[in-house]
Amino acid sequence: MLRTSFLLASLGVVCRAATVNYNWDITWVNAAPDGYSRPVIGINGAWPGPKIEANVGDTINVRVTNRLGNETTGIHWHGMYQTGSGTMDGPVRVGQCPIFPGDNFVYTFTANPAGSFWYHSHDSGQYPDGLRGPMVIHDPVAEARLNFTKEYTMTVSDWYHQQMPAQVHYYLSPQNTIDHDGAEPIPDATLINDKMTETFQIQPGKRYLIRIISMSALAAHYVKFDGHQMQVVAVDGVQVHSAPTDTILISAAQRYDVIITGLADPQKKNYAFVASFDPDMFDYVPTTLNMNNDGILQYDPTFAKPAPIRQDTFTGVLDDITLVPYDNQAIFGTPDQTITLNAQFKDYAVGSRAQLGSTPYIGQKVPTIFTAMTTGSDAENPIVYGETVNPYVLKQGQVIQIVLNNIDGGGHPFHLHGHNFQVLSRTTTQPWDGNTAVFPQKPMRRDTVKVPGGGSIVLRFVANNPGVFLFHCHIEWHVESGLSVTFIEAPLQLQKIFPQGVLGLQRGMCKKNKVPTDGNCAGNTKTPLDTSQCVQPLAFDPNPWGALINPPSARRSKRRARDALRARSPIEGS
Repeated sequence: MLRTSFLLASLGVVCRAATVNYNWDITWVNAAPDGYSRPVIGINGAWPGPKIEANVGDTINVRVTNRLGNETTGIHWHGMYQTGSGTMDGPVRVGQCPIFPGDNFVYTFTANPAGSFWYHSHDSGQYPDGLRGPMVIHDPVAEARLNFTKEYTMTVSDWYHQQMPAQVHYYLSPQNTIDHDGAEPIPDATLINDKMTETFQIQPGKRYLIRIISMSALAAHYVKFDGHQMQVVAVDGVQVHSAPTDTILISAAQRYDVIITGLADPQKKNYAFVASFDPDMFDYVPTTLNMNNDGILQYDPTFAKPAPIRQDTFTGVLDDITLVPYDNQAIFGTPDQTITLNAQFKDYAVGSRAQLGSTPYIGQKVPTIFTAMTTGSDAENPIVYGETVNPYVLKQGQVIQIVLNNIDGGGHPFHLHGHNFQVLSRTTTQPWDGNTAVFPQKPMRRDTVKVPGGGSIVLRFVANNPGVFLFHCHIEWHVESGLSVTFIEAPLQLQKIFPQGVLGLQRGMCKKNKVPTDGNCAGNTKTPLDTSQCVQPLAFDPNPWGALINPPSARRSKRRARDALRARSPIEGS
C-alpha cells in the first residue's frame, strides 16, 4: 500500500489537499477470527482489510485488481458524497460495471464529508465474506474542538462460518420460505475489530474519541462501557451537540463517534466494555450463540482483568432522533416531491422477496448511470431505466421527502447513497399519520436510519448532487432480496458535468466483459422508451449463487408478522 503524507497545518488552519493512493489486490485468504477457519476475501493477501485515512478535501485513489478468480466485485465508499464522481460510488450495475476476475479499476474521489465511514463490496452479497474495512476522514479543526488525547476505531460486526454464495442461494429459495418463513441466517459470532476481543489503553482524566462503526450484514449491537459514560459527538459523519448516554444501539452500517473520559481515580481497576447482539434482529437465538464480544478499557496491565458485562436487556439507550446537528441546520422547507415507500416481503414461486416500490429490485442490463448519461432528454423519464430498478427521477434543487412505512415485522436500517438526510419522524407501531407538527425544527441528520417493525420514518434531503444513487435497506440479505430503489438525480445536469474521460474508462471495462453501456435499460439507443427487451418484473434468478446448502434444522419463526401487518397497511405497492 502506498500512501502520500498529509500536509498538516498548524492548529486551526485548514490542511492543504493531498492525494492518498492505495493499491489493492482482492484475493482469497484463510482466517479464523472466532477460532473457525474459513476462506475470506482479503486485500493484498491479508485480512482484515486496511483502514483508509485521509483529510477532508483530499483526493483518494484506490487501484483495485480482482484476483478472486471466481467472483466479480465492486467497492462502495459508504458515506462519501461522490459529488461529480458518480461512477466511483461502487454499486455494481448501478454506478459501474462489475470488476471481473483479472480486471482492475481505479476509484478516484474526493474525501468528503469528514467523519467515520467504511468501505465494502456492493456486489452479490459479498461483504459478509470479508471485503470491508473502516475509513476515517479527518477534519483537524473539528477534531481540535473535541480536545481528545487519542482516538480509537472500533468496528462491530456479525460473522458467518458459511460462505455467502450458498447462503444467499438458500435464503432466497422456496425451501427457506417453507422452513423459516423466509428468515435471515443467524450469524455464528460477533466481532470487534474483526476479532474476539479488544483492548483500549486509557489514562485518568484524558479524553478519548472512539469511532464505533457497524459493518454488520444483519445484526444490531448494544455498546456499553462499564463505569464510563459516553458523549455522542457525531453520527454517520454529522457532528452533533454532545449528548450523554450509557448505551447505544448501533444498526448495520451506522456509525457513532463518542468521547469517553478516563476516571480521575480508576481504583486500581480495568473496566469492561461490550458489543452485544440485539436479539430482536434474529428469528431465534441458538443456545450455542455467544451474544457478546468483550473488550477492556485498560488503565494498567497489572490490574486484574474485569468481569465481562452481561445483561439480558439494556436500558438508558440513546434515542438518536433527539440529537441536534452541531451546525444547527434548520428543517428543509415544504417538499417539492414526496416519495412514499412500503417495505414488505412477498412470497413467490422462487422464494420470498422484498420490495419498496412496485417490484423487488432486479438490476438491468445497462447500469443505470449509463442510461442516465446516454438517453438525452429521455433520461428524465423513469420508463427508460426499467421498472425493476424502481426508478425515481429527482429534479435539481428539489426538497425530497421520503415517507417509508414498514409493513414488515422486523426493523430495517435504510441507507441513502450520495447524501445524508434529515430524520423528521419515526413511529414504532403504525404508518405515519401525516402529522407535521411533531417535526423538529433542527432535525438530526445521518445517512443510515432504522425504521422499527410495523413503524415508519419520514426523511428529507435536497437533490443537490446530480447522479444515480440507491436507497436501500442495509441488511445484506434484504439487498439481495430486492429491498432497494434508485434515485436518478438531475440527469440532464449530470450529462453536462460528468467527466467524459472517466465515462470512457468505465465503458472500456464494460465493453471488455460484454456489458452494454448505451441506451435504455436494455441497451436500446433508437427508441429508449421501448423497454420490452429490458429485464421484466418478477424475472428472478432461479438459481442465485450456486448450489443449495443443507438447510438449518426447522424452527418456528417468531420475527415476521407480515400477513397481519400487511392486512392493516393503508397503502399497497405505492
